Amino acid sequence: MHIQIITLILLCLAKDVFSTNENVLCKLGDSIVLKSDSDTNSPSSILWRLGQNKVADFDKDFGTTVSYYGEFNSRTTLDTTTGELKITGLRKTDEGVYSVEFNSKRLEKTYTLSVLKPVPKPAIIVSCNDNKISCTLTCDGDTAGAEPVTYWWKVGEGNWENIGKLLTVTKSDSKLNQNGYKYTCKLKNGVSEKDSDPVGPLFDSKQSTNVGSVIGWILFTLLLIAVIISVGFCVWRNKTGPPNNTLKDFRRSVLFYFGGNKEQENQGRVESDTKGKDEDVPKDKLLPNEDGDVTNNVENPVLG
Repeated sequence: MHIQIITLILLCLAKDVFSTNENVLCKLGDSIVLKSDSDTNSPSSILWRLGQNKVADFDKDFGTTVSYYGEFNSRTTLDTTTGELKITGLRKTDEGVYSVEFNSKRLEKTYTLSVLKPVPKPAIIVSCNDNKISCTLTCDGDTAGAEPVTYWWKVGEGNWENIGKLLTVTKSDSKLNQNGYKYTCKLKNGVSEKDSDPVGPLFDSKQSTNVGSVIGWILFTLLLIAVIISVGFCVWRNKTGPPNNTLKDFRRSVLFYFGGNKEQENQGRVESDTKGKDEDVPKDKLLPNEDGDVTNNVENPVLG
């Protein structure tokens, strides 16, 4: 009894060891040919199954007609000589494990079929921070039915790299410090691949140029104002002659030019105040100076 049990176990293990399964990836809508691993030609009966469900059945005892089942009808062909099964217009519902029987004996060869949609053309979505020194790029596309997929990125004319769905770049990145770089992503699965349109440059060099231009214009304007003031000063000095206090008089002239009436008003007040003081001084306090002019000596009386 024990010997029989051990023999059955060994037979099961041997069956698992010698059974062969092949994984097959196909694109949605494509065709596939499944072959048997038998050397038998023109078997008397052939039966293909998907899981436990019949796909195609042939038996010479019932004639030469092949029976096709379910969704495989009208898009499946069985070669009754070789046992090859051809399926066209593959669908997602065709996925699973296929097996075949010759003369009512199941063969070891099986196929695990996966049907994938082709990947769509991806689009790159760019999201940058407010000061635009860091950007996150997303390789976007509807991958339902196409998975598993992988995401690839290419910077400029460089090599493709399997990085992931997101790519983060910064303006200070030593690899990406040239503003002319463009970025491209690729979606890829076992049956197809497609590239996005390139985007970029992300860090526009015109921004730096514009800032430099603004600074340049400011410096140019300040220099121009300085030149105009210097030229005006020289013209004024040559016209009026060297006064006792050139800088002070020039400043008064500038203030007069820009402040006009206000300067005259202030000057009038000064003259009025001076005149009033002179009129209030008694005549006996008015003394001639060294030049013979009469001056107010109240504030500086002559001590006898």
